[in-house]
Amino acid sequence: PDLMVVVAYGLILPQVVLDIPRLGCINSHASLLKVSTPISAEDTGGSLHDRLALIGPPAVVQAIAGLAAGTLEGEVQDDSLATYAHKLNKDEARIDWSRPAIELERLVRAFNPWPICHSTLNGEALKVLAASRTEGKGTPGEILSASKDGLVVACGEQALCLTRLQLPGGKALSFSDLFNSRREKFAVGTVLGQAADAS
Repeated sequence: PDLMVVVAYGLILPQVVLDIPRLGCINSHASLLKVSTPISAEDTGGSLHDRLALIGPPAVVQAIAGLAAGTLEGEVQDDSLATYAHKLNKDEARIDWSRPAIELERLVRAFNPWPICHSTLNGEALKVLAASRTEGKGTPGEILSASKDGLVVACGEQALCLTRLQLPGGKALSFSDLFNSRREKFAVGTVLGQAADAS
């Protein structure tokens, strides 16, 4: 082949494979190289993935045209600014309530739709699909309030308002729907993610 194109491949290709194509290999993946897109406070891992899937192919076509015309100029990566992104696992998505709310809010968005942030509530798994930072203080993981507006849980700094959750055996629901039907599960003072509840 003249060229090999790799898209979102999770492993490092061996040199023997990279040496096969006459023009080498190009890779399209979610990192800041030539094409950029803003990340909003509402973006999730899923919405960003879908947007990158739309802007990636034209960038690849443009790179191929540049290679064919001999006008594409390579740029050496500064390895001191690079980090290796390992494969995500479910353990990384377990919520550590001692962390600041701003970090947990970002994790909830980043890990949606997979592996989904999770904790425990009275010994049962609790998946958190949407949350936002809010004011509040208490023991990390403590439920500070519960209303149709959301479940407010204390963090290491500030609090997190959980607005979309999934209980075991159920589907993901807005907290207002859960609050209407399962209000007793979300008593103020209950602490999420206690070691005794670890699943």
